[in-house]
Amino acid sequence: MKKFKFTLEAVNKHKLTIEKLQKAELKRAQAIMQQLLDEENRFKNAWIQTGESLDKILRSGENAVAALAEHDAYFRYLREALIKVKGKIIKAQEVIDEIQERLILTMKELKTYDKLRDEQYQAYLKEVQIEEEKIIGDMVSFKIISEI
Repeated sequence: MKKFKFTLEAVNKHKLTIEKLQKAELKRAQAIMQQLLDEENRFKNAWIQTGESLDKILRSGENAVAALAEHDAYFRYLREALIKVKGKIIKAQEVIDEIQERLILTMKELKTYDKLRDEQYQAYLKEVQIEEEKIIGDMVSFKIISEI
């Protein structure tokens, strides 16, 4: 009796490999996104701390003009850094979205292959059952003929 063999097994294995690679790629992209979000949070925290520092200096009235000039330059640096990081975050999100779309398509294909495998397996089982019934029928016929 023949064994069950899925005719698209090679394609299915290839798609499984692609799925693993895409999942690893997505994980790397998400790690990069997290790093960018952490960097953005550091800049935001620096902005808040610098604002609090400037507020203390202005309240005390000590050398306010020099403090304003100093803090103004740092605020400009932070603003530019935040703009750059936000741009990188947008690009990283686009990359993540694109990877996710490809991964979804791959997973849909794998699901289709699983359904095809199940259909082929059910057809194989029917074929095996027909063969077994034929063998049993032949054995019963042989037994009846041999008893006569």
